[in-house]
Amino acid sequence: MDDRKKKDLSVYMNAYSFIEFSSGLSIINLSRTVALMRLVHKNFYEKFKLSEPKFFVLLLLNEAEEGIPLIEIGNIMLVSRANITTLIERMVRDGFVEKRKNSDDKRSTKAYITEAGRKLFYEVADIHKEFSHRLVNALDEEEKESLNKLLGKVQLGIIEDFANEY
Repeated sequence: MDDRKKKDLSVYMNAYSFIEFSSGLSIINLSRTVALMRLVHKNFYEKFKLSEPKFFVLLLLNEAEEGIPLIEIGNIMLVSRANITTLIERMVRDGFVEKRKNSDDKRSTKAYITEAGRKLFYEVADIHKEFSHRLVNALDEEEKESLNKLLGKVQLGIIEDFANEY
């Protein structure tokens, strides 16, 4: 990282230094980490003419021989029906996904990965392994395990505390 980028990152990281309580600082640090990861992910996926959500759909569908109802994909990804419909339509247009009526529920539609989608998924997945390692290379294995445990605990707490509000 060049000096200018280090300085920009330092300014960003210190912008919220006025927060003295640990909860607020934790939220700021999580938000900052997510923002940095999204930026790096965006650049990574653009090399394949993909986005992170498109790759995640390919990941889900690659594991689902029987397809997945669109509503279920939206629920897993925490996005609205309109958003998942638009995303799937783009992926159909790109030739990575196909849609079929759900034989179990005629009112819904399932998405299936195409051969082109599967080929792209495996091409990206192989490179993604090294990419993911680089994203968290500042942590050793024990720290990664701790981080995953703590983030899972935070996620469960959010779900439990806010389930009735959203």
